[in-house]
Parts: sequence; structure tokens; C-alpha cells
Amino acid sequence: MKTISKYILTAAVLLSFSSCKKFLDREPIAQITPENIFTSEQGAQSAVMGVYRTQLGAFSYGQSLVIVPEFSARQVNHVSSYPEYVDFKTNTVRIDNPWVQNIWTAAYAAINAANNVVVKVAAMPDGAITSEKRQQFVREGRFIRALSYFNLVRAFGDVPLILTPTGENDNLKVPRNAVAEIYAQIITDLKEAANLPNSYANIAETKGRATGNAAKALLAKVYLYNGSVTNNYTEAARLAQEVISSGGTSMPVDFGSIWTTKNTSESIFELQFDAQATNSLASVSNPNPSVLFYAEGKSIADLYDAADKRGKFTVYKNTPEDARYYIGKYRIFSPALQNFPVIRLAEIYLIHAEAQARVDGTVSAASYDSYKKVRDRAGITTPDISSFTSVATFVTAIQKEKRLEMMFEGEAWFDYCRTGLALTDMMSKADANYFFYPIPDAERRNNPSLTQNKGY
Repeated sequence: MKTISKYILTAAVLLSFSSCKKFLDREPIAQITPENIFTSEQGAQSAVMGVYRTQLGAFSYGQSLVIVPEFSARQVNHVSSYPEYVDFKTNTVRIDNPWVQNIWTAAYAAINAANNVVVKVAAMPDGAITSEKRQQFVREGRFIRALSYFNLVRAFGDVPLILTPTGENDNLKVPRNAVAEIYAQIITDLKEAANLPNSYANIAETKGRATGNAAKALLAKVYLYNGSVTNNYTEAARLAQEVISSGGTSMPVDFGSIWTTKNTSESIFELQFDAQATNSLASVSNPNPSVLFYAEGKSIADLYDAADKRGKFTVYKNTPEDARYYIGKYRIFSPALQNFPVIRLAEIYLIHAEAQARVDGTVSAASYDSYKKVRDRAGITTPDISSFTSVATFVTAIQKEKRLEMMFEGEAWFDYCRTGLALTDMMSKADANYFFYPIPDAERRNNPSLTQNKGY
């Protein structure tokens, strides 16, 4: 298999040429080649689009990065019960598991594409690109680099930190960097990306693109995770509140509309699938002849109160007689053009609720109101603020709420590992060593500098 020494920008760029008029339009490949990508503003924008499209593949948000953590959370099944999937449910993942390798490979491919933009666009002369566009494109590259490293650090812990472009013939033998170093770089990148505009020239230019608010929202989430180590949640609370208060986003009354309509008012950063890059997960998670993935079963459906509007949409039976429960969030599957909201407002409310309570040292009105906002949309009654006798019990309630809100979005596993709740609520083997996946064996054989995670 390919290793991190062989990821190049070209493949991503050739999928994604953009015109000046519309960010998602693509030009004929012949008009721009890898040799002249970084010699003009037009070429640089095509490279940026290539970076975004690295997130659409079947080994990224197009399938693996979403469905694999759902197996770890024991929320989904595979029609054939293949061991390489089932092993995630039993915390017995092998070091040669192909999906671990695929997630690793896709993340570093995205990082290398982003590194090319960050480094090479920054070096373009003034005559080739305006200063404004240079800053914008570099910040967009840093956003995707930060997102990719955030996914890596949550999945693997210590990982190699590579910040310069690597070519096909480069022979990298680099060790893993500590989690703290990875988070420091993610935070640096997102602070810079936060200077992006909150919208571009028009909706067509803005949708699917990193914005200042998207960077702040992701940074709030990063600070929440890093706060589990540093015990400092101040920035998570501040940034989440800033995004909530900034306007431009709101939670639709109809929860299902987030998934049946593209780019709703709730979306802060949404990946744009299309006919050239279809959503692999959507194509195989609906009741049709191609189905591979479906919900774990009644145990998942029963997590929702009868009055919870989310449950009726998220977990459903195709017919009353059907033995299977299906995943409701990816229904645009014929053709599979389902978008994926990587960051949406409901999650930011729940991030704010937890972080603010931790900062205040109590279940304050501000934290409680953010928690209640999400439950109000779901149509369920929220216990009185006085019922939460400690910050710890409130945080657990928020995490369980987040699980219901973000079911089948690839988030619950990482969030429960963050606080240790996975030990009691998800894991077959209650062992914190298995919060992380193994470093892929092929990577370690190619690069002896890579150590293995404990327990593998």
C-alpha cells in the first residue's frame, strides 16, 4: 500500500478545476497542468479546490471516516459481518486492518495537498496572484490541514507532523509527534484560518468553502478536546458563543431538513458531493440492493424518547415487517449526491453548553440554555436546571444528547473516548488503550521510526 512518503497533489487537483465565476465549476483538465498550477491565480484556485475534494473520497468523509467510528460506537452493522468492520465493535482491531490504513492514507493525502497550497501559494510572486487571494487560499489550505490532523489525532494519538509538501520519490522516515504538538499546530492553523471572510462574493462561491466562522467553530471543538488534557475550556466556550452570536446560521425547525436539503441555515461547513464525486456512504446505507450498512437495531432506536423528532428520522424501518433498522441521514442516494455537514450549529450549542459549565464551575444559565436549545428543536422536555447537581452529571447529559443529535455522523465514539464515557457506554473491552486505533502495519514496516500504540 502507499505510504505517507508518496502522496502528491496532482490527483486531487485533476479532479477539481474551478472557474473564476463559480467555485464549484470545473474547467477542462487540459487547460491547467500540474506544472503550471502555482503560476497563476486561476491555477492556485484549482489547487485549493483539489484540497477540498480530498475530503470527498470513500476513505474520508465519503464513507470510512464516518462509518468506522460508528462501528466503534456499536451503532451500525454490516450486511455480511466482515471481520474488518466487526473488529471495531469488539475492540479487537488488527494492525493490518484495511480501514485503519485507508483512513491514515486519505488523511495524509489531504494534508499533502494542503501543504502544497500553504507553501507554494505563499511563495507565488505578486504578479501571479493578488495579496488578498494569496492570503485567502493559504488560510483555506490551513483549515483543511487542521481538520485532517484533528481527525488523525483523535483516531491515532501521536502521529507524524508534516508541514511541507512531499513528492512521490521522497523517502520519509519520520517519527510520531506527541499529541500536544499536533494540537498546537492545529490551533495555529485555525487561528490563521479564522481570518477568512464569513462569506464570499455569493452563495455559489461560499458553499462548501472554509470561512472565518467555520474555522472558529472547528477551533472551539479542538479546544474542547484539548481541554480534556489541559483542563482549560475558556477558549472553547468563548469561540462557540462567538459563532452562535455571529448570525448567518440558525437551526431549522425540521431536523430532517438538514439531511434532505443541501446547505441549510444550520450548516457551518458542508462538503459538496456531486456527479463527479458521489457520496459512497449514501449509496450503500439505504434499503436498496446495494445496501452494506444499517443501524445496529432496536437498541439504537430505543435511545430516543418517543417524542424525540430526531429518532423518527434518524433510525427507521423501511417496512413494518423489515427486521433491519436503517440509517436515515443519507437518503439522497439515487444518484448519491448527499452532502455532509462537517460542522453544524447544533453541535456548537452543545460544545458551548459543556465548555461554559466547565468554565463557570456550575450549571450556569448560559450553559443550560445552549443545551436546552438543541432539545427544544427535538421536541423533548428538558429537565429543570436544578436537577443537575454537578458539572460532571451535566457534561454526561450533554454527551448523551450529542450522541442522539449526531448519530451516524462519526462523532460519538471520539467524544465518548474524550471523557472516558466510552468505557462504560460503548466498549466491549473496557480498556482505554483501545480509544486509539493501531498505527497501520504497512506504515510501520515502511517507516521503522513509527512506534505502535499500546495494546496492539
